[in-house]
Amino acid sequence: MKSSLAMAITFAILLGNRPEHPRAQVDSLLTPPGSAPQSPQLQNVTPICLDRSDIPESELHWLYIPTSAAELATNEDYAFLSGQLILTGVIDASECPLGGVWADGYATACGLAKTHDVSRYLQNVYDDEILAAGREIGVPPVLIKQLIRYESQFWPVQWGPYHFGLAHLTHMGASAAMFWNRDLYEAASASNPESTDLPGSLLALMNAYCPTCGAGLDIPKAERSIPLIAQVLLAYCRQTSRIIYNATSLSPNDVVDYATVWKLTLLNYNAGPNCTFDAVKLNYEADTKLSWIGIAEKLPQQLCVRGVGYVDTLTAPYYTPRTVP
Repeated sequence: MKSSLAMAITFAILLGNRPEHPRAQVDSLLTPPGSAPQSPQLQNVTPICLDRSDIPESELHWLYIPTSAAELATNEDYAFLSGQLILTGVIDASECPLGGVWADGYATACGLAKTHDVSRYLQNVYDDEILAAGREIGVPPVLIKQLIRYESQFWPVQWGPYHFGLAHLTHMGASAAMFWNRDLYEAASASNPESTDLPGSLLALMNAYCPTCGAGLDIPKAERSIPLIAQVLLAYCRQTSRIIYNATSLSPNDVVDYATVWKLTLLNYNAGPNCTFDAVKLNYEADTKLSWIGIAEKLPQQLCVRGVGYVDTLTAPYYTPRTVP
């Protein structure tokens, strides 16, 4: 009963729209997970997120599926990650000037050197789970790793009052993801059946802080959060597909390709559904075939524009594909 009540509250929050504003269309056709589509045009909402049949070679660097997790390995210095390793006492950098950390919490050059080995471990320890989640759930694995790299620099705990885990998921983000993906609702409910705050339960599954664990991190728990992150991204892609339909009245397959729908998904994840809806609608009115360049040029406000940099950073060339889709 409590779980049902929590889900009803989540639905009520997400369905709260303002009919006087065209962006209300973003929410006006929402359908609970598992229910039948309201029109034939909506039957392809999920397939556009999973249809890898036509990926341009120019987009393969972030959309290809590696043959092994080793292809996802990175060897970077992450000042935030290293700073957290020092500040939480995982690494002793007391020999460094300033204790190896700048006032903003980011590691100095000496701090980076002290944390080198642990940093390399943490940025690659999740690669097997990332590749498995990509294959099993259908979310591009490179995209998953790039999002984690950008959001948390592989530090898998709560950051500040609002951001949780490797993907820095928020309470509002968890609510939206659960609405669009029944698997997430069931995972949160199973983890805490008596909870009246299921989004909070999902966030708890993301947070790998463990004061009694070595280094204060529950790495196995962080690894178990990877499929949940993939499911969150799939949920956002489903929501994005519905936004495209709401803005164009056409099946997403008719107006976007696989690469574009995932770029829009990242825009939605970062800047929100209103920005995504406005950008799609404005671009569609100018050109019936949506393109990322056209959409990025039509973002209506500064809050939305930040999402362009987010998407372009996550999808910029970083990996060299050794395999094809």
